[in-house]
Amino acid sequence: MVEQPARKGRKVAEYRRRVARERRERTEARILEAALGVFAEKGHDAAVIDDFVRAAGVARGTFYNYFHSTGELFQATSRWLENDMIVSIETETGRSTDPVERLANGVRLWLLRSVTDAAWCAFVVRNGRRSPLLESRLSGDLREGRRQGAFSFPSVGVARDLTVGTLVEAMARMTRGRVPRTYVDDVVRIVLRGLGLSDAGIELALSRPIPALQRPARTMSRSKRLVRSDTRRAGR
Repeated sequence: MVEQPARKGRKVAEYRRRVARERRERTEARILEAALGVFAEKGHDAAVIDDFVRAAGVARGTFYNYFHSTGELFQATSRWLENDMIVSIETETGRSTDPVERLANGVRLWLLRSVTDAAWCAFVVRNGRRSPLLESRLSGDLREGRRQGAFSFPSVGVARDLTVGTLVEAMARMTRGRVPRTYVDDVVRIVLRGLGLSDAGIELALSRPIPALQRPARTMSRSKRLVRSDTRRAGR
């Protein structure tokens, strides 16, 4: 049976759109990957667009098809790093059906990463906006935890701000110097208490072992862009 011209035309158009989308995604990832090295070497304030163009090996016009300023690229790179870290965390915690366990271990892994990767911590702290994936997963765990009766708070927005605000301030403190060995669990304890979890629930959450990240997570390090979480360095 001969394929109808209209159907064949639609398939060709869909194929071309898919190829164009994949090409665009590869180019964007190339620029973001190059941006990690540039920001790590020169910092946010000293880097200029030509630095990113040279590092990514793209034309200046191509760069502007994706980003209009170094500030926009900085935010996109930070979101990219955050999303990548969330994927690594979910690889270890996503199988759990307990939202308290997922949230507690996710926060612990996030803070332990901040302790062991100072450059990553400082980079993420500087961006005032959190990634869509982080916001989605956090809100989901907060809603489910409240639905199950483990958490008690007036609104998901308030609970989100308490959690994210505490984490960002904790990370900012880490950029200024060393923190006590118990700092990560102390922060998690305060967050869980603020979310309305019982003392027994808090101690149960903190008694569970912290999973090691098996999926490599991106870092700002120029010598090794992919790292695994090492919880032992944070006093575990």
